[in-house]
Amino acid sequence: MKLTTTISLSGEDTTLLPMIQHFNAACNALSAIAFQERIFHWLPLQRRAYYWLRSEFGLTGAAATVAVRKVAYAYRNKDRRNTLATFRPLGAIPLFKHVYYPDETMRFYGLRVPFRAREGTQLPRHPKQATLIYRDRRFFIHQSVEVSEAEAYAPEGFLGVDLGIVNILTDSEGEAYSGGQVNGLRKRHAKLRARLQSKGTDSAKRLLRKRRRREGGFAKDVNHVISKRVVAKAKRQHLGIALEDLKGIRGRTKVRKAQRRQHHAWAFFQLRAFIEYKAALAGVPIAVVNPAYTSQTCPQCGFVSKANRVSQSLFLCSACSFSGNADHVAAVNIGRRALGNAPDVASAPGG
Repeated sequence: MKLTTTISLSGEDTTLLPMIQHFNAACNALSAIAFQERIFHWLPLQRRAYYWLRSEFGLTGAAATVAVRKVAYAYRNKDRRNTLATFRPLGAIPLFKHVYYPDETMRFYGLRVPFRAREGTQLPRHPKQATLIYRDRRFFIHQSVEVSEAEAYAPEGFLGVDLGIVNILTDSEGEAYSGGQVNGLRKRHAKLRARLQSKGTDSAKRLLRKRRRREGGFAKDVNHVISKRVVAKAKRQHLGIALEDLKGIRGRTKVRKAQRRQHHAWAFFQLRAFIEYKAALAGVPIAVVNPAYTSQTCPQCGFVSKANRVSQSLFLCSACSFSGNADHVAAVNIGRRALGNAPDVASAPGG
């Protein structure tokens, strides 16, 4: 399995900042040539400008090759070839030729800088691909690493998982993780964004970018914590994890205008991805099921009707009067569907 780990660099701005600015300036100059001469594929572009990049900008052979690939990638879609592609002075740089040393230093494009990796991270000495990023006045490497998956065991059952907005996740044992804190943060940030966007100043735009990263980072951390707990719970009980296939859910569901922001900010795919890769590392089996009618099906008698879902939180069966939390009911049905022992479905007319 391939994972991406974040490595902090300890190099000073006086060394790395000029390098990253110089590299992106070379990319902008090369982009102008590609746009004017209509050379968009990386191979003819490299033949045209490889030695020019080395003589004009003093790039190393590896850096010149990466600059060509970065510019060609910007024009990969034909629709983008009608506009000149430009690159930010501090934009990310792909690293395809770099080396990690045991003394926690690394070399790339002629520079050798110290780094700090997360404890336990096994870095290859000659990695194939990484990206150098400058963010919040610090440099980071996003490094792709290979990790081995654990052998999956035969599950004794499935822990059903229902993903939502009010409750980010509810499992079939009734444990729920509220989305109130995340949704509250997003609501505050939405109000702040509206004020900053109305100003339109450079400082307001910088603050907007900072707020966007902070909001995304917080939601990502919450998803990491939830996914870790769910996988640990399933492994502890020797269960598999049953997930819904929510592909295209935003297009299939309708929400009120006031709820559209929350609906489009719903990071269900990220949470599912976190659960899947953590489960693979722990050897926990994953089953993906069709989510249709899971929140409208009575887990006791199998009766299906829209009327069963009384509200966002309340489920009340119109046939047998079974009641419970709607998210918990959906999670139970998801777990049973993965196990293949869902009750016989009796649908109401028009349900």
